[in-house]
Parts: sequence; C-alpha cells; structure tokens
Amino acid sequence: MNLIQSTILTSLPSGRKKTPSGWTSFNAPCCVHNGESADKRKRGGIMTTADGTLSYHCFNCGYKASYVIGRRLSAKLRQLMSWLGIADDTIRKLAIEAMRHEESDTKFERKKFVTFKKKDLPKGTEKLEVWLEKYVNKQLTDAQYKKIDSILNYLRSRGIEPSWYDFMYSTDFKFDFDKRLIIPFYWRGDIVGCTGRIFEQTDKAKYFTDVQPGYVFNMDVQDWTRKFVLVTEGPFDAITVSGVSILGSEINDIQRELIEGLNRKVIVVPDRDQPGQKLIDQAIEFGWSVAFPKWHDSVADVADAVLKYGRLFTIQSILKTAESSKLKIDLNRKIYG
Repeated sequence: MNLIQSTILTSLPSGRKKTPSGWTSFNAPCCVHNGESADKRKRGGIMTTADGTLSYHCFNCGYKASYVIGRRLSAKLRQLMSWLGIADDTIRKLAIEAMRHEESDTKFERKKFVTFKKKDLPKGTEKLEVWLEKYVNKQLTDAQYKKIDSILNYLRSRGIEPSWYDFMYSTDFKFDFDKRLIIPFYWRGDIVGCTGRIFEQTDKAKYFTDVQPGYVFNMDVQDWTRKFVLVTEGPFDAITVSGVSILGSEINDIQRELIEGLNRKVIVVPDRDQPGQKLIDQAIEFGWSVAFPKWHDSVADVADAVLKYGRLFTIQSILKTAESSKLKIDLNRKIYG
C-alpha cells in the first residue's frame, strides 16, 4: 500500500465497512457539497488495489475520483481529501509524492497496472443462446418458457438482436437475477463483473451492477480497423453501435487511460439529459470530440436512436456531427441543457 492510499484510508469516517465486492463503504462527504442531503446510508465507496490504484465513487450524488501510480493527483481527488479532513499541508506533500512517481514512470509502464479480477456470475447462469436452444428443443419448464419469452420481447422492444452481444440469463433468485437479462463484463476474455437489467414489470431497481473501478465496457470487442471509438454512457448504447461504455456519466482516470490507449479518435456521445453535461465537460478537458446528432426530441440516448433510425444511420449521424473545437462544442451543447 502506498502513502496516498494509506493516508486516505486512515482518514475515512468511523463506521466504515468492507463489502463482498472489495469496496470500503462509508458515509460520503461529497453529497452536501453537490446539492444533496448528508449521506447516512454509507453510499461512499473506496477501492484500493495492490498496484497502487485508488478509486472513489459516491453512489448517491455520483462524485468520482481516482488515482493511478504515474499520474498526478487530480483536482477531484484533492477535493475529496479536503472533505475527508486531510490537512492542506498533507495534501500538498502527497501531490509532490505523486509527481515523483510520475517522473519515474512512463505511459507504457503504467498500462501494466490496469487489471481486473475475475468474477463469478450468479448461480445457474447460462448464455442466452443456450437457453434459446433449449427453448426450441422444448427442454424448459413452463415458467422458464415465460422468462425467455419476456427476455426476447424486451430485446425486441429495444430494437436489439440477441446475437449482438453475449447475453446471459440466470435462474438465481438472489438480487432478482431470475428477472434480469445479464450483460457480462469481459476483460481480455475473462468475466470481471456484470450488470442485470430487469425485463419484467416490477418495482425492483432496473439495474443491478457489479463493476470494478476503472472498467470500460465492450473494450474486448472493438474493431481494430476503425479509426474512431464511440464512447457512450450505458451498456446497451455501446452494444448497439459497437462502442464502449463508461457505465455512467463521468470518466475516471483509469477509464480515460484505457480509452486513449486505443490510439484512435475518441468521439463522446452523451445522453441527452443534464448528467450528459458532465461528460461533455470532460471531453473538452481531454481534447476528445463530442457528437451532437440531430435526433428527434423523443430520442434520449444512442440505443433509442438505433431503435428509431437503425444502426447504420445512427452511426453516420454521430460521425457527421462530431465536433472537436471547444467553441463549436459549447455552441451545440445547449440542446442538452
């Protein structure tokens, strides 16, 4: 454990606890500074890894910050340290410590630290294609037939073909996975997490997600002949246009490094809502392009566009409206206001 990790961990408030997924959860200090009420449900989470990485995510107000050896302390991490009560003098010393690592490191060497642990999927999980084979061969129970019918109806309603991704389904009742379509998260061929999307009418949360800090969805299937990468917020968005997803509306340092490591033009396609403004701000900061396709007002995101216009037209409209100039981005972003 490095000095930056240990300083932050020892400054966490009392009552913190370790979760099964490796996060240390505690009452988030950021919420009251971001227009939310004080967190009393331990919605703040920090994860540290042996390679020196630290990631913070507030599951209430959405504040994110991270540190990777070889990079400077970001303004967001320094702010988090201040909210945790770490003295300004200590923060300055840690910033110098981070710069020392930066000078002795290289971008190539830093990349080797980006790794994700293998994860088990829920019990009874099988690929959707296996379930469909059993469906055709009449090897399912009546209840299972209804579940698979519901999955197919849900995908059809989103304009998504079952063959577009390695979808899965589980009969596990835990976290209501028997009512969720599973999207496994792959990293270099290994499953490192997943998200489950409710496909039936229910009062349960739409998504249950097990994701590791810094993960970028759909990296494994990127077409290396493409000269661009489309960065979206949600996994279904990424699936429909063969892009990548940051699984949210804000990019952390690890995600940025992975995406830029593809060595191609980066085009961000934010959702057409207020949180999408954060993504636009970061795209400007990183020197990435932002697309402003002229879609109908009823279209909220990339997946909606594919449903309405089709994959080819949607991708073409993204490429044609991608802007890299800060001035042009600021002129166009008003449609997201």
